[in-house]
Amino acid sequence: MSIFETGLLGEKRAAAYLKKQGMRILEKRFRTPHGEIDLIARDRHTLVFVEVKARPHSGEGEGLLAVNAKKQEHLRYAAQVYLQSHPWDLVRFDVIEISADGLRHIKNAF
Repeated sequence: MSIFETGLLGEKRAAAYLKKQGMRILEKRFRTPHGEIDLIARDRHTLVFVEVKARPHSGEGEGLLAVNAKKQEHLRYAAQVYLQSHPWDLVRFDVIEISADGLRHIKNAF
């Protein structure tokens, strides 16, 4: 399976998980010239930008480490682009890591 396919499956699994948690998926793979947001969801009154890191052969924590300062900068930029046309008061950035240890949801990751 390619890295791309692994990522798509990870995003599908993450979206299903978030739905089970009562969140509503608003966007998938929102693209801008400087980056992409894997999932945008609504958690009650909060807009949530979700980065999904699927690392099926790695241990817990390795996916989270991949969301470094540069990646966070790209995600913030993409979020600003989204917010220009979809204003929202409360926002947060989450990371969902899918590893050999299972699925881990890190709220307010940065």
